[in-house]
Amino acid sequence: MKAQIVDVVSFMPERRVVNEPPEGSSEDALADNAFFSGVHERRFASPDYLSEDLGVRAVERLLERTGILPETIDLLVCSCIFSDTFWPGIGPAIQHRVGARQATILNIDTSCSSYLSGLNTARAFIESGQYKRVVVVTVTNFISRLPEFQKSRRSSVLGDGASATLVAPGAASILARYERSHGEHYGLFRFEPDVVDGQFKNYWERGCGPITVNFSRDMVEAIRTNALGLVPDAVGRCLAEARLSPSDVDLLVTHQPNETFLKEWRARIGILPPRTHDTLARYGNLFQGSIPVTLADALESGRIRRGDIVALGTFSNGGDFVSSMVLRWQ
Repeated sequence: MKAQIVDVVSFMPERRVVNEPPEGSSEDALADNAFFSGVHERRFASPDYLSEDLGVRAVERLLERTGILPETIDLLVCSCIFSDTFWPGIGPAIQHRVGARQATILNIDTSCSSYLSGLNTARAFIESGQYKRVVVVTVTNFISRLPEFQKSRRSSVLGDGASATLVAPGAASILARYERSHGEHYGLFRFEPDVVDGQFKNYWERGCGPITVNFSRDMVEAIRTNALGLVPDAVGRCLAEARLSPSDVDLLVTHQPNETFLKEWRARIGILPPRTHDTLARYGNLFQGSIPVTLADALESGRIRRGDIVALGTFSNGGDFVSSMVLRWQ
């Protein structure tokens, strides 16, 4: 039994935020760094949507498009940043609200690689015969919940949104896959409390500061070096496993951190426009939602046709995980 990616949809919150220097922002030596470039507008979800609301809307849109009944779903694979509570994750809430009465859930987290990890998990369950219909859900409800971080121009690449993907038995969609952990880079990029009155406290300690990312020039340069090396290498390895070359690829979709990474990845992989697609300028960096939201956009705009070869690539955090996948769109 082979796994087919049947459809990919997105649900984007209605609230648009156009990028301008935030009122009251302070001078920042990194504010104009290319690491934070390329986003004209993005979407904010909170306070209009809980994370579970975003996931429900995305799954409901998928059910409407595919015509499947919710009770025929066997498994929901969910990835979310941030969940509505510290614990548990939102998978059971989505399962209940969409009426997937027969489904179990799996919350998954490999950060920005979680979507590809979710597809690979769905493939494994279907090929094993354990499940027949798996829905992979990504939810990003992050930047709209961090009012203090919004004051920094370093937050201006981040957006919110959700996606849902149906994977079921059929003609094989996944031709090759590659995932690798690079734990030597663990901790380079972290979401953590800001310093308060000169003192850092962990998120579980009373009096900790608001969640932020404490960027530094060295940190940004290290992430850039890791990302620009890891993603093209992973895509190249995946294409080689599929016995394909960059010239065989009809469309390349990567993670969407900033325009500098997009341009460099394309050059190093050897796939340049018009055989690429991105949503960075409109939606920003959606973390694990970047690839599925961009895939959904490519499908809706007619950029992907039956039989097309689609290459996907992403990395996580500061480079502690990398993932790639090559698909034949069925």
